[in-house]
Amino acid sequence: MVIVSGSDTKFVPGVLILIYSAWLNNPDAQFYVIDAGISAKGRDRIDAFCRRHGIRCGLLKADPALLARLPVAIHWSQAVYARLLIPELLPQHSRAIYIDSDAVVTTSLSELWDLDLGDNLVAGCLDGMMDPAFLAGVGMRADEYVNSGVIVMDLDRWRAERVSEQAIAILDARPDLGYPDQTALNLVTRGRAKLLDRRFNFLAREITRFEKMTPSIVHYAGPDKPWANKRCPLSEIFEAYRIASGADIPEPPRGWEFKTFRRTVMGLLSLRPKYWRRVAFGRHYRAAFVDPHIAMVKSKAAALMR
Repeated sequence: MVIVSGSDTKFVPGVLILIYSAWLNNPDAQFYVIDAGISAKGRDRIDAFCRRHGIRCGLLKADPALLARLPVAIHWSQAVYARLLIPELLPQHSRAIYIDSDAVVTTSLSELWDLDLGDNLVAGCLDGMMDPAFLAGVGMRADEYVNSGVIVMDLDRWRAERVSEQAIAILDARPDLGYPDQTALNLVTRGRAKLLDRRFNFLAREITRFEKMTPSIVHYAGPDKPWANKRCPLSEIFEAYRIASGADIPEPPRGWEFKTFRRTVMGLLSLRPKYWRRVAFGRHYRAAFVDPHIAMVKSKAAALMR
């Protein structure tokens, strides 16, 4: 099994816990991190962390000249393009599971690794959160637009059909494209993307938008990251792996803005359904997923230390 992520310096805390969580649940996997702007200190942290745990992980350097010509914005960095570089950087592999560095793996990923892709280029979960006007503007439908935070890639087909080159050409031609890496990838693989169950890319901040399930990959997409804010949804899962891993990551603060607290209290008092739905879903996930999973993480980590 080959699991790949990408990172810049800012996302090193996330990539450390992604690797550890994926390894704890998939100990035979080979890991790669694509360096898309990681400092020397950050690279040393990743290398030392993996050696300490006996995790097989290679650091691959992205072409800085290529990254420099691709569009960036306040909400994303050049590291988002790491997935497009995988076929070239890993010529010895025919398949890879790509996972964003702001995610945590909670189960075996053998189901993804053994997935029959047929003649599809990629497999991923529907995003489900995109503005209909945006989708109409790029000529895509909600039932075909995939979130690229977790994808299974047929690298042989990508190389043969020059998928990455096509996506980069779109980015060059349309530098103002919204969600650029994801949208370009969707445009190129349209009609040849196998859909995965939502549990393989469970968007933590949208916890009330989906039916209740047991996530296999918790994806902390959006501005709040669990290494920076303990109050982001399902941050307890990240925290369990952070503690178990012994990673040199400070405990995050319990950030809470007064206006958010006031809005929540007023919403509950006024019996607004969305606020009570958050409470109900929070209680469900605490009992059915968070607490049992934290106990499992502690047990697995303790067993490794014996």
